[in-house]
Amino acid sequence: MAMGPIRSISTPITLTVVGVLLNIALLVGWTVIIVQNLGSSDQLAVTNRWLLVAGPASFATIIVLLVIFGIRLVRDILDGRRQTRFIDSVTHELRSPLASLRLCLQTLQRRQLTEAQRAELNQMMLDDVDRLSAFIDDILEASRIEHGGEAGVQREVDLHALVEATAVRVRSRHKVTDGEIHNMVPPGLRMVTDETALELVLRNLLDNAVKYSDPPCQISVRAMVHRGKVRVSVEDRGIGIPRAHIKRIFDRFYRVPSVSTRKRQGTGLGLYVVSSLVRSMGGRLAAISPGKDQGTTMTFTLPLGHRGVPEPRPSQGPSA
Repeated sequence: MAMGPIRSISTPITLTVVGVLLNIALLVGWTVIIVQNLGSSDQLAVTNRWLLVAGPASFATIIVLLVIFGIRLVRDILDGRRQTRFIDSVTHELRSPLASLRLCLQTLQRRQLTEAQRAELNQMMLDDVDRLSAFIDDILEASRIEHGGEAGVQREVDLHALVEATAVRVRSRHKVTDGEIHNMVPPGLRMVTDETALELVLRNLLDNAVKYSDPPCQISVRAMVHRGKVRVSVEDRGIGIPRAHIKRIFDRFYRVPSVSTRKRQGTGLGLYVVSSLVRSMGGRLAAISPGKDQGTTMTFTLPLGHRGVPEPRPSQGPSA
């Protein structure tokens, strides 16, 4: 009878622990017996010394292999679970806008609709298409990252203008007002980087900030230049991230296992894509959250690659 796939984490952990303990017991017994027989005869003593060296080395190798096997098996099980959740999320993410598009098209077939109603339905369909496009972009970008895709074209970017254009798209997609996303990036701040990748990073961070905030949102985007680098932060006052999960939110398919997170749509790909893109652009990404319901600040640092805007100089006192 064929065995099904192992889905319980406790099974490989238990088997690994039992295997390690048995090997340790055999190793101790082996060592005790060899040590007791070292003084039997010269030839036997030499043989026992070789056994005393080879035996523990063999057992240690077996123990290491058992531990590695157990760790990899647990990782495979966890990865399988995350992929299953990802497939469920993808199914939901695709069905929702597709169902909305179908409903809009069926409604448009009615002749008694006014021009205002048709315009509203057209806008709804455009929003759904934009949502699908952004979702597919994340999947394709994650696949490209996994297969070691090449970096994009470097060009001069007006960061203030890029943040504003991205914020407009996010406001339209999530139906939030202008006052809920504040662009506080200094005007005229320019940098040389991959514009497409940077736009995707900003879009994902703003999407997350809106998605994981209860209305009305309070989101701020700030940037500053320091020592040839641009530091950009996206701050919200949303549901926050428990400290125990801060380091794992950038893993592929990972979502914080909480009720407030499950209520919101997501696949666990957005922050993985953001983290990978920031690294590919030569930067660093960090998340700070005081805890649940206390908001989150996502900060990434990128090389400036350009003079940008003048850095603030410290005030100078009277000369000595």
